[in-house]
Amino acid sequence: MVQIAPFKGLVYNAEEIASSGGLLTAPPYDVLSPAQRKEYLDSHPHNFLHLDLGEVFPGDADPLAWHARSASLLKDWLEAKVLVRRDQAAIYLMDTDWVHPVTGRRQTRHGFIALMRLETPGPTAKVKPHEKTFSYHKKERLDLMELTHAHLSPVFGFFPDPDGQILRIMYDFSRTDPDIHVLERSGLSHSVSYIQTQETVSQLVNLLEDKTVYIADGHHRYETALTYAENVKKSLGYEVPLNSALNYVMVYLCPMSDPGLCVLPTHRLLTSLALTNEAILQALAPFAEIKEYPFQPQGEKAARKLLGLKLAEDNKKGLSVFGLYLSEAESCYLLKVKEKVKQELVSQNPATSQLTSLDVSVLTQIIFHKGLGLSEEDLDNPDLINYLSSTTEAVKAVTANSARAAFLVNPTTVEEILKVTEEGLVMPRKATYFYPKVSNGLVVNLIDPADKITRPLR
Repeated sequence: MVQIAPFKGLVYNAEEIASSGGLLTAPPYDVLSPAQRKEYLDSHPHNFLHLDLGEVFPGDADPLAWHARSASLLKDWLEAKVLVRRDQAAIYLMDTDWVHPVTGRRQTRHGFIALMRLETPGPTAKVKPHEKTFSYHKKERLDLMELTHAHLSPVFGFFPDPDGQILRIMYDFSRTDPDIHVLERSGLSHSVSYIQTQETVSQLVNLLEDKTVYIADGHHRYETALTYAENVKKSLGYEVPLNSALNYVMVYLCPMSDPGLCVLPTHRLLTSLALTNEAILQALAPFAEIKEYPFQPQGEKAARKLLGLKLAEDNKKGLSVFGLYLSEAESCYLLKVKEKVKQELVSQNPATSQLTSLDVSVLTQIIFHKGLGLSEEDLDNPDLINYLSSTTEAVKAVTANSARAAFLVNPTTVEEILKVTEEGLVMPRKATYFYPKVSNGLVVNLIDPADKITRPLR
């Protein structure tokens, strides 16, 4: 059973929102380049990234020394009332207006922020992850949580709402005068309304009970919250009641039926490969048909457009195809995995066919493992592999020689995610990129084991 609850969140004070709202919020920590990180930190002394991904100073012996500064800064902001805790528990309805980066169409995603009861993932669990995580990120997030004692950013989940009942409640709730409105420099616009009436809160709480929540983004944060809760329980030395705040995590939930729910591809960047371009292509030739798109005479952008059209066309046919850019190359390439090779992979793993046949799995198992000889440890190494949703940025990284190779992928669909998770399986790391990311800084949850979570009665 999925158990959500209202809570007394931390929000920026009204004066801060009115004067500097667009300069206060920030994207999640794991999607920012070093340059973007600095830009957000420099934008405003109260930008939320000072808490979630603080500055590393030249004198820091430990690159995570900013964690302690973040904890101290959070206390300072609370004392100065930069952040204030609400007197009344609420569920935070959140409308996000955004522009699709490919189609240019303006859309709105509807969701809400609440607390959700933690449960260990498993066959009978109603909260289901869909992809693997990185060891380093979990360790880093756990250390930050242990010092701040807060959920700084929500886990992003979605849930089936086939009859649109929950979506209608969200639509019907008045948003003509939101409690918080923020227009970010990125162009994202957020309207947050406090749902605190007993009737509406109870409706949402009760309707979510028989749903399944699929984690879209924030797998590291969810696993970290579980570990943090277990560690604190052990340290307390007494039985923590089930309704303790320690057993909950802050989440942003969106109905699957919402037209604003969008998944973009997550391209893979390899920072180094001990092979020449010719050797890479030779290593991949036994596993994929390779078609070359020369940059000349019409230029790289023209070649990229042709490559993109072919990627989309073959994807509709159910083929596993990838784009490939190599540094210092004068062409890009289409990799069409040979059907015989793909079917051999699927037949070797009949119990996990839903997972094995996914493009991201084929890329990992055939192109990376078999073709390039990369191990699972290699793919868990952030110094070797990076991820970008922007095709332009991925290509730029290779052509500027800051990455050795870029593998361009088609997006994983929500339907594919459901098929995999219902089988109790998990996708390779960074299999999806839900867009836009949930901005941080709109609501924060302080974790106090003594706090009791009160769920409305039916």
